[in-house]
Amino acid sequence: MNIYTHEREWNGGETAIAFGMFDGVHLGHRRLIETTCRAANEMGLSRVVFTFSNHPLSIIRPDCIPDQVDTRQEKLQDIAGCGPDAVILRPFDESFAGLSAEQFIDEIQKTMHPRVFVIGFNYTFGAKGLGKAEDMLRLGSRYGIETRIVDRVEIDGETVSSSRIRSALQEGNIALANTMLGRPYRIEGLVESGKHLGRTLGFPTANLSFPEGKLLPRYGVYGCMAHISGRQYPAAVNVGIHPTAPEGKPTIEAFLIDYPGASLYDSDLTLEFYYFIRPEKRFDSLEDLRDEVLRNCGQVAGLFSKKMNGSAE
Repeated sequence: MNIYTHEREWNGGETAIAFGMFDGVHLGHRRLIETTCRAANEMGLSRVVFTFSNHPLSIIRPDCIPDQVDTRQEKLQDIAGCGPDAVILRPFDESFAGLSAEQFIDEIQKTMHPRVFVIGFNYTFGAKGLGKAEDMLRLGSRYGIETRIVDRVEIDGETVSSSRIRSALQEGNIALANTMLGRPYRIEGLVESGKHLGRTLGFPTANLSFPEGKLLPRYGVYGCMAHISGRQYPAAVNVGIHPTAPEGKPTIEAFLIDYPGASLYDSDLTLEFYYFIRPEKRFDSLEDLRDEVLRNCGQVAGLFSKKMNGSAE
């Protein structure tokens, strides 16, 4: 998949284009991209996703930017997995924010030679988001561009959306978030030096760095699958501030079950979240915390053992 940072960089032929922010690349987004790829294949077009490298609110309302389900790199990985030929990862800047709906469509048709637009039922575009789906239909038709509108995807009677996924994660409802994502929620980063609390307790943990703006789930303990150096291990993971030994910003600390023990520092680590074990809580002593962590590790090992044997999800 080729990555461009501006529509004017496009030097290919005619296109089918999916538009959206695509945070999380959830089931609704996947249907949008699949619809685009199918239309492109039918008509012999290039399959393109048009999205942004930063959240539009960073320009419009910088005090209201939500933490993102995916980092930029994670979003690109997930989009690539849906099969497009290219993605336009455009900066959302003051100039772009000022384009009217008509100016936006005019710019796209001049630079990207579209024959098909694919948008979600609730897509907005142009200055102040005044352009709606019906406007895309109307404006596209001026240039002979077909617009396909993808309907909502629902789970439990409610629309799958990035905001609903954020809410589920902040409630610790990992099962619902994963169902809407169509994959496990994950956090990727480097293992760095932390508080060394795990080592003090007798079981060293991996302290995972994470970028600013990455959405963290509800503080607590989770059952995760840790991926490192081409191998995977069940892991008991604490997300939060350690109320028993609080210091500084939130941390993500993972105890990899059955890991052979080599140093993890500066290693790339990916945590896939599957189970919410318990909320974060304060213990009267480090000994009580140690006993609880050992109990949680046993719970996580048991859950993944059942999962591997096909008797639990």
